[in-house]
Amino acid sequence: MAHKIFTANAKDNLILEVVFFDGTVREYDVRNMFSIYPRMKALEDQNLFSQVRVDAGNYGISWNDEMDLDAETIWEDGVFLRRERTCTMLQLAAHLSAAREKAGLTQKQLAELTGIYQADISKIERGLGNPSVSTLRRLAEGLGMELRIDFEVVE
Repeated sequence: MAHKIFTANAKDNLILEVVFFDGTVREYDVRNMFSIYPRMKALEDQNLFSQVRVDAGNYGISWNDEMDLDAETIWEDGVFLRRERTCTMLQLAAHLSAAREKAGLTQKQLAELTGIYQADISKIERGLGNPSVSTLRRLAEGLGMELRIDFEVVE
């Protein structure tokens, strides 16, 4: 499953705190990359390190055109800190993206199967869409899945 990054924040000592769409928060020490990619040592400059941003598509982070880090590396090699409650739209984004990837479909293929514009599917997967239940049902059917919606008690 491809993990998507919601936010990334530069902390002290070259530590990143990364929040994923599913609410998982992981910490990653960028010094782990120095021996593999020597150019990453430039991140020892705190001004540059603090300029971290999430890439378009949310599959990685970058500082400039030459220094980036993918979400899977942070997920696999980072340290789990906690889980946070995320907004419903981000949860939906993470679940739809994972279901589509599990079905082995691109956004374009899912669009062709459902008649929903690929741009609208992209918005939903980025947490920016506000789909109707009817749209969600069509997406589930296109994925060969069943749509389930439930309510949970918040503790």
